[in-house]
Amino acid sequence: MHGGAWCPNPEDNIHWFEMDARRATEFTGIITQGRDSRNESDFVTSYYVQFSNDSREWKTIHDGYSDWLFFANSDKDTPVLNQLAEPILARYIRVIPQSWNGSCCMRLEVLGCPLPDPTSAYQRLQNEVTPVQYLDFRHHNYSDMVTMMKSVSEECPNITSMYSLGRSSNGLDILAMVISGNPTEHEIGEPEFRYTAGLHGNEATGREMVLLLLQYLCKEYNDGNPRVRRLVEGIRIHLVPSLNPDGQEKALTVGSELSGWTTGHWTEDGHDIFQNFPDLNSVLWEAEDKGMVPKLTPNHHVKIPADQEGDDRIAVETRAIILWMESHPFVLGANFQGGERFVAYPYDNHRLTKTASASTREGKRERAQSRKKRQYEEFEEPVEDHRNRGYQQPEEDQWNRGYQEPEEDLWNRGYQQPEEDQWNRGYQQPEEDQWNRGYQQPEEDQWNRGYQQPEEDQWNRGYQQREEDQYNRGYQQPEEEWRGHGYGHREEEEEDDRGRVGYAEPEDEPRATADASFFRWLAISYASTHLSMTYTSHGSCHGDDITGGVGIVNRAKWQPVTGSMNDFSYLHTNCLELSVFLGCDKFPHQSELVIEWEKNREAMLTFMEQVQRGIRGVVKDNEGNPIANATVSVEGVNHDVSTAVTGDYWRLLNPGEYRVTVRAEGFAPLTKLCVVGYEAGATTCSFNLAKSNWDRIKQIMALHGNKPIRLLSHGNGGTRRNMVSNGNRHVAHPDRVTAMSPELRREQKKELRLDRPRRLRQQRPMRSTTTLPPTTTPVPMTTEAEPTTAWYDSWFIGEGQTSAPESFTDSILDYKYEYKIDDY
Repeated sequence: MHGGAWCPNPEDNIHWFEMDARRATEFTGIITQGRDSRNESDFVTSYYVQFSNDSREWKTIHDGYSDWLFFANSDKDTPVLNQLAEPILARYIRVIPQSWNGSCCMRLEVLGCPLPDPTSAYQRLQNEVTPVQYLDFRHHNYSDMVTMMKSVSEECPNITSMYSLGRSSNGLDILAMVISGNPTEHEIGEPEFRYTAGLHGNEATGREMVLLLLQYLCKEYNDGNPRVRRLVEGIRIHLVPSLNPDGQEKALTVGSELSGWTTGHWTEDGHDIFQNFPDLNSVLWEAEDKGMVPKLTPNHHVKIPADQEGDDRIAVETRAIILWMESHPFVLGANFQGGERFVAYPYDNHRLTKTASASTREGKRERAQSRKKRQYEEFEEPVEDHRNRGYQQPEEDQWNRGYQEPEEDLWNRGYQQPEEDQWNRGYQQPEEDQWNRGYQQPEEDQWNRGYQQPEEDQWNRGYQQREEDQYNRGYQQPEEEWRGHGYGHREEEEEDDRGRVGYAEPEDEPRATADASFFRWLAISYASTHLSMTYTSHGSCHGDDITGGVGIVNRAKWQPVTGSMNDFSYLHTNCLELSVFLGCDKFPHQSELVIEWEKNREAMLTFMEQVQRGIRGVVKDNEGNPIANATVSVEGVNHDVSTAVTGDYWRLLNPGEYRVTVRAEGFAPLTKLCVVGYEAGATTCSFNLAKSNWDRIKQIMALHGNKPIRLLSHGNGGTRRNMVSNGNRHVAHPDRVTAMSPELRREQKKELRLDRPRRLRQQRPMRSTTTLPPTTTPVPMTTEAEPTTAWYDSWFIGEGQTSAPESFTDSILDYKYEYKIDDY
């Protein structure tokens, strides 16, 4: 899109605009306009139209004699309608411009009607009955919550089951309820989903939404609601209304009118559960920086560091949640919080994509020095022991911890030069002891030490200006207070007195997950169906809107936290989890719960349905046995998942074609092409793995007690030195010869060490006695015959063995030792 219109790349020879209706549609016409621009008059004057059902084979509309050329606009403002002679039934449509005025730019609108889909869940929404008179709209303390959950379990015993995750610091059970067609056990092929709330005891809205949801699912299932029945029978739903029951009791004791912002926020021991999980982000990111992922360090199921497993700073509630996550093959989840109104998706922790590592800075310094050496060899070195090795020259007693270096006997290691008898080696000439050391002209006693012009006693040590005696150690610069919640408040490009625009590097971004696009889709699926989450015209709860009007935000760009529940779930398990902030009031009056339920009911149901996207399947061996802990990799997505104990897996993906590879220990890897469509339901993509040769080798060695095995030779006669792998070493076992004693082995090694210098001395005169034939008589070159030592003479040779190279070669050729570690 360029300036209010679709404009193709002018370098392409063929242009077209393609639209996917995502379902069978009767197309009836096209409306076109030119580019919406005050300065340009760009519009398309004619075009062809094509249709397709698979986006591969296209058919152009034909008038019976030739392709139908549609005449379009004669100016850029007037809309032109071209109706089709008869509706065309297809899924994809292309508009191919043939002629245009100015540049090939156009606005267009496609007319059509999608055909009803009897199997679509959205077509049956009118059959739903959603009464609210049976729901309990009030705040529940712990005992009331337990009583209500038990009553739901008694009302729907066939689809519900209660259990406890563990106990809180005060000994209260952290209760959960499963709602599913078979609630007591995991069924193969059925994904597991979770809603959690009450991480902070004073955020009551989430707890009440979960309690209302389990009442709603039970009642609507019994009433035959088709959508609810499909959810309950196709998903194993876990609902946990209060992960912090101690904080819940503390906040409810005070009440909604008197409860403060932090009353009951923490656990009894003072922990914030949401950010009390082990920090696995640093473990993975450090491995990524070293290039160890995924070959040496896996990109999924990151292990908890040993020093954090027994850490007293991890709350008992957090430990119970971790064990719960590990014991169920969760696929998708969300935790409800309060104090804001949007959906936040991972990563929650923050680290820039471009790390200012020492090696990176050293490389920049070396490149800067090489450029200076090439360009300014004729100049003298500046006085006062200064060297031009940086970007800026700091003032007294200040240190540049970004791109600057201190004065007086310190080194300036960039692109600027010091004052007084120093050289201007940039692109402009100095004026009265002032030097232009960047792309702009400095003012009095000020230095242009980056890409912006500093003010009095302020240094540009990143991308922004700091105030006096403060250091910029990141990419955001405060001015008496924080300028914003982002990660780089970049100044606009400025022009120097010659009209040149100064160079500005791209802004660094926090590291994104490998599933960032799908995380955004998940967040949008909840925010867009929430009745008020995208109404951001009045800003957020605490200032301007930070979501761009769509109701979603990346937590790392908003308020980064270390050790969050979302990041831990993504890196330690298969589960993708988000945080849903339900509103500005953490503890609303119970009279407002009806409104909150109406706002969130459809969003909660829609979000649960997203667990059925992507691909799913079962990984088995050739005998039909499920393979647990097999790794499922998707090409282009650097985050894998593992199969459950029952061999089934789920991989959430956006629509598209994916090459999926499954690997398991002892089996040969297998790759398939799996297609994810726009239709509801995950694509089935199962795998049957064959056992690998390496597994067969282990079996054979186990039958022989892991002892050396004599391999059959297929070469010529002679003694063979046969070798077979035994653990981490290779064992040599010659034919028809018993193993040597340790004393004989040591004696032969000693003789070899003593004999080696003598053989080397014999080789030197052999090389010197080589003679060349005379130029007149072509006689062959002769070499004095001296005994030589081949490379294999230094190898240990036992009794009955030969030092001939074929003794090694033939037996090695009998067995294929070459293999790739990825195959196993």
